[in-house]
Amino acid sequence: MSSQPAPANVSFIVPVRNRAALLRTALASCVSQSIESWEAIILDDHSDEDIEGVVASFNDSRIRYQRQDSGCSGVAAAREAAIQVAHSDVFITLDADDINHPHRAHRCAELLALTCPRLIYTRVRFFDHKTGINRPKPVFQPFCAQLFRYFNFITNPGTAFNRSAYEAAGGYYDHHLCVAEDYDLYLRMSKAGVQILGLDEEHVSYRKGSGSTTEGQREEIRKALESIRAKHVLPPFSFESVMQLYALPELAQTMLDNPTTKALWSDDRWQPDI
Repeated sequence: MSSQPAPANVSFIVPVRNRAALLRTALASCVSQSIESWEAIILDDHSDEDIEGVVASFNDSRIRYQRQDSGCSGVAAAREAAIQVAHSDVFITLDADDINHPHRAHRCAELLALTCPRLIYTRVRFFDHKTGINRPKPVFQPFCAQLFRYFNFITNPGTAFNRSAYEAAGGYYDHHLCVAEDYDLYLRMSKAGVQILGLDEEHVSYRKGSGSTTEGQREEIRKALESIRAKHVLPPFSFESVMQLYALPELAQTMLDNPTTKALWSDDRWQPDI
């Protein structure tokens, strides 16, 4: 690898706290991209494991390590810090335990190398080596602004956006949110008129094992959703009505038939007429 790589067309934004072995696999998926003009910014959120050593082992100047400032922690702050030092204007979300597909950087560069603000999201592939799961996300919901106000159908590991979209939304992640910080950012993008494009393509494999951030955090997620609804001044709503009005029928049925998901997204403020 030359010490003077081509200027980056895209930047993988990679917050990480521990998970060194999984990070190695994620970074290998960056190295395997079909184009060479990318960078990966590894933002170490005060790990106990040797994350810097993992980065150094690749001996690739496109993979850049930075440690979170003392007194600052959390995935929102880490994503924001990574974007601040990015050399490109296209930001690709990559969690430290997920795997890029080889064409991802090229497709994101094609779709986001423009001046108008744009966010893209794709269908993801769920996988878990322990359970043998390896399948695409069953239902892909095209973008619907009315539905998105009340229900986040965008799977964050499948997202990418350009700098103008980020700046249109204020140019920050909300550090007060431990989870759902992506939903808050994308709501602000939607309200700012950013073009949000859903692509029924697979760009990333999303690890769905017990260690994933979406497991075992229902109460934390509910609190974050309450905060986001207050911040965005969303009126009380019936989750069932919203799904029936705006979601694809198969998505509505899947969400409403699942008591756990329905309870997670339902609005406790809603009082049906008696």
